[in-house]
Amino acid sequence: MIRGVSSDTRCGNALRWALSLILVQIIILGDCINGFVPLIESVCAQEAEKRSINLKEPIFDVRVEGNESIPALAILQKTKIQRGRPATRDMVLEDVRLLFATRWFSSVVPVYRKTEQGLVLVYKVKERPIVEKVEFRGYKKIKLKRLEATTGLKVGSPFDIAANQESVNRIKQLYVERGYRFAEVKLLKGGDPGDRQVIFEIKEGPKVVVSKIKFRGNKFVSDGVLKTKLQTKKAPLGISFLGGKFDPATIQDDLLSLKQYYNGLGFFDVKIEEKVGYNNDKSRVQIEYTINEGKRYKIRDIMIEGNRLFSEDEIREDINLVAGEYFNSRTLAKDVDKLTTRYGELGHLFAKVTPQPRFLETPGEVDLVYSINEDKPYRIRKITAHISGDNPRTKSSVLLNPMMVAPGDLANQRLIAKSKRRIEGNQVFMKGPQDGPRINVTRVDPNKEMLASRENDVLRGQNADEQPTQKLRHPNLRYRNKTYRQTPPQRNQDLFKGLKTEPVSYESPQPQRTGQIFRGQNYDNGIPEPLNPLFGQSPLGDPMGTEFPQQQPGWVDLDVYASESRTGRLMFGVGVNSNAGVVGSIVLQEENFDILRPPRSMEDILDGTAWRGGGQRFRAEAVPGNQVSRYLVNWTDPYFLDTNFSLGVSGFYFTRYYTDWNEQRVGGRFSLGRQLTQEWSVNTQYRLESVKLYNPRSPTPAIVQASVGDNMLNTFRISLNHDTRDAAFLPAEGHLLEWAAEQAVGEYTYSRLEANGSQYFTLYKRPDGGGRHILSLSAQLGWTDTDTPVFERYYAGGFQTFRGFRFRGVTPRENGIAIGGRWSLLGSAQYMMPITADEMIQMVFFSDFGTVDEDVSLDQFRVSVGAGLRLTVPAMGPVPVALDFSVPLAKESFDQTQVFSFYVGFTR
Repeated sequence: MIRGVSSDTRCGNALRWALSLILVQIIILGDCINGFVPLIESVCAQEAEKRSINLKEPIFDVRVEGNESIPALAILQKTKIQRGRPATRDMVLEDVRLLFATRWFSSVVPVYRKTEQGLVLVYKVKERPIVEKVEFRGYKKIKLKRLEATTGLKVGSPFDIAANQESVNRIKQLYVERGYRFAEVKLLKGGDPGDRQVIFEIKEGPKVVVSKIKFRGNKFVSDGVLKTKLQTKKAPLGISFLGGKFDPATIQDDLLSLKQYYNGLGFFDVKIEEKVGYNNDKSRVQIEYTINEGKRYKIRDIMIEGNRLFSEDEIREDINLVAGEYFNSRTLAKDVDKLTTRYGELGHLFAKVTPQPRFLETPGEVDLVYSINEDKPYRIRKITAHISGDNPRTKSSVLLNPMMVAPGDLANQRLIAKSKRRIEGNQVFMKGPQDGPRINVTRVDPNKEMLASRENDVLRGQNADEQPTQKLRHPNLRYRNKTYRQTPPQRNQDLFKGLKTEPVSYESPQPQRTGQIFRGQNYDNGIPEPLNPLFGQSPLGDPMGTEFPQQQPGWVDLDVYASESRTGRLMFGVGVNSNAGVVGSIVLQEENFDILRPPRSMEDILDGTAWRGGGQRFRAEAVPGNQVSRYLVNWTDPYFLDTNFSLGVSGFYFTRYYTDWNEQRVGGRFSLGRQLTQEWSVNTQYRLESVKLYNPRSPTPAIVQASVGDNMLNTFRISLNHDTRDAAFLPAEGHLLEWAAEQAVGEYTYSRLEANGSQYFTLYKRPDGGGRHILSLSAQLGWTDTDTPVFERYYAGGFQTFRGFRFRGVTPRENGIAIGGRWSLLGSAQYMMPITADEMIQMVFFSDFGTVDEDVSLDQFRVSVGAGLRLTVPAMGPVPVALDFSVPLAKESFDQTQVFSFYVGFTR
């Protein structure tokens, strides 16, 4: 019971409660002023009755009054207070908030009533008007369901003038997003308090697409290249549904992109103006850019400041942008990367190389000053993994295994960046600038952390110098006779402000240490011994050595962050090529498999925990076809037992219908490999196969007849690889070399030696790095012993090995039947160049050559030449469509030729 409290206090409490409810109304409703006075009066009037009301008494009933069209049951379903339980003030306020949130009511007043049965809570409500009709007039290009979903209006929903007016804006925005920039939307009904119908009148207007993009005044850069820098794209063939939607907001972005592109090539004074024109019905837009390129700036001189660790000659070895050449921001960025990498390899993780331009009075000339802040070397104290996601299951070792540095190592900037790229290549984690992996480097405060005891070793009687070593300053006499602009154009300076001074790409480094990497552990060893132990870690350095003071290494912590991605995939595809005919594919792939995490409950299966989290790869594929079929199950652990060894196990079933016989293979493979360095790797493999050869063509050669039926293969193989390619897919620089030896035992005993190599050269590229012309040279050499069965001998021909000849068209024959050779030497030279500026269409010119023979010989050497196209279609996957035409220049009479070869694939 409410006793012992004055009426003023009780009324004051009631007023505070009422004001709280009013605040809820103001926040949620905003226009329910008519409900305020009854609320205050109702609550204050109850104070006289509260002398006999116990608010801790359970609620006997909850009722609704004032509702006309909305059932009380539907209203009470929105509240939380239940019968038979007490209702606190906060609970009542929460129910009021929930009722206002429905937007059904303009007023909600809670009232207590004392009845014979008990305490009753009554919500007195005042309903908003209800929408009786919603109509959209004049729409054709957008479906009714989409309009209804955009507005959210429907019959029976609360009538709200503000919501109706907001729906007008939403509909117009929807049309603008679809390209109807001149669409008009009017609210015919629904804007007056007395309305109960909501009617929109829509005038869609034309869909506006870009029909033409023109450039005037550009001489150095072609129209095609400039178009690749624009967000705005032309409608293909003028067909609107294929793209080309016009958005005026992108024009300014396009202007900025064009200016930045020209600035990056040294055109600092470029001026670009745009002009937008419409046709009569405003359905087509023509955009014209007028460009005044101005002079292209050359580098007159390059100066270096702040370098102590490296001489100026050593610094200049890493600078490709030399005096006398045109300025190029891409080359400049690479130079900065190489310089920071040079320092980073010595542990100077926070060294900064800042290129500063000095514009001269002479037009078209600029000096570059590389300002270097070397900082000091750092070592790694600890590495911590942070894996995020909706329900992260991945073990921390999956994130730490690709790291090429460990606690105690020098903080090698290149190795840290290489580690990041290795993590990015792991399909377990998300990619991209927002969600992709990142490595945060944090300096350790020496005043708060206990470092190695040798850190404080100083000469007796001296104090440790706590101040950072000052950079040596030398008078710069080179500027004495040079005149510079007093105020360089700000737009030119902006180019350098945006220049990345952190490493972007690195050469493949060699590890700085050998032996076991203990990942995830702290390193607490002391600082390495100085070159001259007599002087210890003196701040004055070794008087026998360098003239500069030796700085104490600092310590850093590495925090590695990554977010789990969707690692399970079910893919469907279809392909057709001149070697294997038509094939379909169904692939189940899991990039984050864990063979040691079987399900322990149904929940593990439902939430995806089972068989996941170990960073292993599992792949099951079915590839049926009219000429070849393959079924495969493969499991690979790239870091077996958290080491640099990889382990793989696979099982397969394979059938192939050759011209001369049919072949069926069932078996498995076991492989163990190790990445020796970033470029060198070694792999061993054991293969066990049951090979069935059947339906041979007649007359059957003896070597073929000897293998008809079931055969068992047991082979051991070891291979060594050296890979310096800049990309595993469509490389432009570097090489891939492989040496392999294989020994078969058991039913067949023979040896096999192979060597393969590919070298890639970029012979030409635009100043922006695009439009590369790539020359690729490749060679394959193989020899196998006399006991080799016919199904393991060498064959050539087809788009993968020897264009100009049919699949397996280059081989020794007996009675017209291919029997394979024991010796194979194949080579290819190919020149690829883009036809379009976006490099979606490329042309190739090639020559394939070589021989397959019974013995080591070049007597039957073949040569073919040809040309082809590479068409990249994003909707069909990353592998381009290959169309090749080739003609043999040298061949044997029994060879089978083929002028046209192709590959087309589609995967989803």
